[in-house]
Amino acid sequence: MSILVLTSDTLSSPAAAGQIEYTSPIFAATPIGTQRGIVPTQQYYRLDSAVVGSNATGAQSIFNVGVTLSASTVYEFEAVCAFSKTAGTTSHTFALGFGGTATVNNIAYQVYNSVSTAFSTAEQATTASFIQVTTSSVLTGNSTAASRTYVFLLKGTVSVNAGGTFIPQYTLSAAPGGAYSTAAGSYIRINPLSASGAATNVGTWA
Repeated sequence: MSILVLTSDTLSSPAAAGQIEYTSPIFAATPIGTQRGIVPTQQYYRLDSAVVGSNATGAQSIFNVGVTLSASTVYEFEAVCAFSKTAGTTSHTFALGFGGTATVNNIAYQVYNSVSTAFSTAEQATTASFIQVTTSSVLTGNSTAASRTYVFLLKGTVSVNAGGTFIPQYTLSAAPGGAYSTAAGSYIRINPLSASGAATNVGTWA
């Protein structure tokens, strides 16, 4: 087995076409001119089967797992999370957030949310929200429908202060009478962008 190990160092200045470099926490490559870019090194998790939640209030893990992130690092993330239930008519809202042991300097993500009675039927409504907190954010109106699906697309960045776990979660305002399941095929991916504490600047920005 061959292993190539690069030692973290300051990026060359100016960048030159064809370079591949490593400066923790990123790999960088320059495909043309001095236009250096980040080479994504994604941690990825995809559900192969549904995760059945609880008919309860309180935060629940979307994927039943969390990811461990490093201190003083900015990350980019994307997730598609689909939820469904087929029983229960108690009025409730649906909220998303992040838990875990990592502490956060700041976070910002866009959420696109669609709602329907089943994954195979037309969407009844689509909304968008821009969120800047890790705490639970309500993203739906009150629902009393026995059959309900929600699909969320999340795209954003998070700046980590102290390293630790980062756990995508959902919270119901009341126990609906039937549990939601996170659908198979739901996924999250996350990759480092830069050290925290300053604007991320990779490339020919000026």
